[in-house]
Amino acid sequence: MKTRTKIMISLLIIILIITGIIVRNLSVYVEDKDYVPAATTEKFRVALSVSPFSGNEFKTGNTTYTAGDVTAKNREELEKMYISSGATEMYARIATKRYPTEDNIVNGEEDSNANYHTLEQGLELAQMAAKLNIPLNPEIMLAYTYMDMDRQQAPNFEEYPEIYALQNGKPWEELTLDEMNVVLEAYGKFVATEILKTGVTVDNWNLGNEANYGFAGVSIGLKTAVNEKLEKVPGFMRHVYSVMGTNWLKNNIWKYNAVQMTSVAKGIKEAYTSLGLDSSNVKFSTHIATVVTTVNTAVTYFKTLKENGFPIDTAGISFYPSAPGVYIDKMVMYKKIVTAINKEVGIPVFIAEFSYPSGEVQGAYAGWSKTIKGYPHNEEGQAAIYHDVVQWGKTHGLIGIRYWAPDYSGWGSMSMFDYSDHGAKAKKILMDAISEENKLK
Repeated sequence: MKTRTKIMISLLIIILIITGIIVRNLSVYVEDKDYVPAATTEKFRVALSVSPFSGNEFKTGNTTYTAGDVTAKNREELEKMYISSGATEMYARIATKRYPTEDNIVNGEEDSNANYHTLEQGLELAQMAAKLNIPLNPEIMLAYTYMDMDRQQAPNFEEYPEIYALQNGKPWEELTLDEMNVVLEAYGKFVATEILKTGVTVDNWNLGNEANYGFAGVSIGLKTAVNEKLEKVPGFMRHVYSVMGTNWLKNNIWKYNAVQMTSVAKGIKEAYTSLGLDSSNVKFSTHIATVVTTVNTAVTYFKTLKENGFPIDTAGISFYPSAPGVYIDKMVMYKKIVTAINKEVGIPVFIAEFSYPSGEVQGAYAGWSKTIKGYPHNEEGQAAIYHDVVQWGKTHGLIGIRYWAPDYSGWGSMSMFDYSDHGAKAKKILMDAISEENKLK
C-alpha cells in the first residue's frame, strides 16, 4: 500500500473517531455517580404566572379560561387558577419604557413589544401579586421595549428625568462604562423602590432577558463607547461566537455586562435599605437562551459574570426542547448544562422559559417542531416532558421552572390551553398539576 493511501486512510479513521465523539457528546448523557448539586436553601419554584399578554386576552371580553370547574374571567382569577395548580410566584418582565402608548411605533418602526412590558404594567402585576400574597420575580430587562437572543436594544431613560439627567446630556451609546454604572445604579434603586412600595415580596430579581449577546446597550450590533468593536459585528456572527467563539464573547461583552449588572443589583439592594426592608435573602440571576449554545458556553457565561463581581445566585436558562439547536437530543443538552453549571459555577439553575407543543406548530414558531424521543406532540407528551424535566431537575440542581406564557393564544399548541370560539380550556399539563396539588391538601 502506498504511503499516500495509508495517510488518507489514517486521516479518515481519525475523522470518523472525532465525529463519533462529537455525536456521542451531543446525544448521550452519562450520570456522574459522584455528582452533588450546588447547595441551596430555596424551595423549588413553580413560576406559573399570568403572561405579559394575558391582559389583551381578556380585553375583548370574549375569553374565559376554564380548568375543570374553575373559571377565570380576568387576570387575577387566572393567577388564582395557577396557584391552585401549585404556583409559588408571579412574574413581570419590565422594560425601561415607562408607560403604554396609543400605538406600537418605536423609532419610526412597528414594535410588537412596545406595549407589553412597560414599568406601569409591571407595577400592576406587582400590585396583583401583593393582593394574592404571592412573591413576584421581576425581570429588569434594561432594554427600552424588549431584548432576547436575536434582538438587542439599549435602555432609554428619558421618561425618568432625574435618572436621565445623570447622563449629563450624552446619549447612552457615548457613555463610558463608569458613566453607565452611575445611571444603572440609580435606575435599579428607583425601579426596585416602585415595585417594593406595592407591598409585594421579591426574593429573586432577574436582570436581562436571554442576555447571551449583551445587556443594557453593551451588545453585539449596537454602538457603544464601552467597546466600539460591537457595532460592526454582523448579526449572524452571534451564533458563530456562541459555539466557537466563547472567549471572544467573554472578553468583548460578558465582562462588561457583569459590571453593569452589579451596578443594577447594588441599586436594588439600596432600595430595600431606604424602605427599611431586609435584603439578606434577596437573590440575583440572569438568563440565557440555549437554542444555539454549548455546555462550555453556558458555564463560561455564568463564570464570567461571577468572576467580574456580579453577585449571581441562580443561573437562568431558556429551554425549548422542540426548538432547533446544536444538540441532537435536547434533553441531553438540558441535563449536561444543569449539572455542569452546578458543578463548575457552584449555583443552581432556574428554567426561566419553557414550553413544548401538544400538536402541530404553526405561524411564527413553525420551526419549533422537533419531537423529543418519548414525548409526542400531543397533550400526553406535553404533560410528560414537563413532569420529567421537573422531577429529574429537583434532584440535580434545578431550583425552579417557568412555563412561558401558559395563557398566550399566539403560542398555539405550546400554550397550556386549547382555544376555541367558546374560550380557553386547560390541557392535561395544567389539569395534572391541579390534581396533584389537590392531593397534597
